[in-house]
Amino acid sequence: MPWRFSANNTHLYPGALLRSLDTPSEAHLSAGDELLVEFSDGVFASGRLLEVAPNAALLQMPTYRTQRKTTVAERTWRIVPGDESGLVRVQKRLPAA
Repeated sequence: MPWRFSANNTHLYPGALLRSLDTPSEAHLSAGDELLVEFSDGVFASGRLLEVAPNAALLQMPTYRTQRKTTVAERTWRIVPGDESGLVRVQKRLPAA
């Protein structure tokens, strides 16, 4: 089952926030985990964690379309813990492989 997050915008960018919608537990994110992200316009996209380290992870998001039909290209992001429990911040976009 994927981890569920909500995004504070219709797309990700450095500084964007992702809030966990799952109840806090002892479980931790792992490489290969799926993240189901609900963007602020109600669109869902399913990403995958490529790597997970103690204080950062790499999140690959597929190409998707916003509610206004804008195409957002596939990208890989470095994400880091946010300032509070259940919050993750996008730190930077990584170059395409």
